[in-house]
Amino acid sequence: MSRPRIQIIPHLDESELAQCYETCENSKTKTYWLAIQLLSRSHEPMTVEQVAETLEFSTDWVRKLAGRYNRLGPSGLLENNHKGRKNQAAWRSQANEKLQSD
Repeated sequence: MSRPRIQIIPHLDESELAQCYETCENSKTKTYWLAIQLLSRSHEPMTVEQVAETLEFSTDWVRKLAGRYNRLGPSGLLENNHKGRKNQAAWRSQANEKLQSD
């Protein structure tokens, strides 16, 4: 059983999404813009599964990205604008310090 199509809140219209994609200099963020464009096209929008396959993302990641865009608007696609796990090196360093102190 497939999930219903994700609805993208139209924070920006199609031409504004295209402009954000075209002018973005960060390759990762540029791909995020493309994912939102593909999900929100007025003519034949792609499904989460199609976008995931096209961009080589997991379907869960595409859903999370769409949810973040819906909640936060365009700023939700910018790198370092969302909460997540700490920097891997810092996390390891803190874990090692904790182990050594015990």
